[in-house]
Amino acid sequence: MQYDLNMYEPFYGSFVALPDLYSLQAKYDLIITSPSGTRVHETVGEPEAKFHLVPYETGKYRFCLRLNQDKTGSRYVLSREVLWDLHVGHADTHSNTNLKEHDTQSLWHYVHQVDAQLQQLRATQQYLYWRERRHRMTVESTNRRVLVYALVRNGVLVLVSMMQVLFIRRMFSKQFR
Repeated sequence: MQYDLNMYEPFYGSFVALPDLYSLQAKYDLIITSPSGTRVHETVGEPEAKFHLVPYETGKYRFCLRLNQDKTGSRYVLSREVLWDLHVGHADTHSNTNLKEHDTQSLWHYVHQVDAQLQQLRATQQYLYWRERRHRMTVESTNRRVLVYALVRNGVLVLVSMMQVLFIRRMFSKQFR
C-alpha cells in the first residue's frame, strides 16, 4: 500500500489480526518506508500494533504488512483477516486574507483539531474492541482445552480404577481355588 503524505503532517494507525477458523494467532510484520527508501517504522512478529509518526519528507510512503510464517503457529495457509486503520492529520487550508474568514480561521483550526482527536479516539476504540475480542476468543479456546483435558484425565483415572478392582477380584478368586 502506498500513501501520499506531506512533510510534518502526522499520521497514525493500527492493525489487529483477527483469529481464523481455528482461533490460531497470526503474527505480522509491518514495515513503513519513506520515499527515499529508508525504513521509518518496523514491527516484527506481532498480532497487533499501533504506530504514530511524523514524516520528515514529502512523497509516497510505502506500508508493507505481511504474514510472518516463522512466528505464526500454523504452517498451512488459511484465510486471514486483518483490521487495518490509518489516519493522516489535517493541514490548515484556510489562508484567505478576507477579514471575516480570518476571524473564523482559529475556530476552523480548533474544529480540525477536535475532528482529528475524534478520529483518533474512534480508531483507538475500534483497535481495543478487536484486540479484546481476539483475547476473549483465546481465553475461551484455552478454557475449552483445559475442560476437555480434565474430562479425559478423569475418565482415564476412573477406567484404571475399575480395571484395578477387576484385576484384584480376579487375582483373589483364582488364588483360593
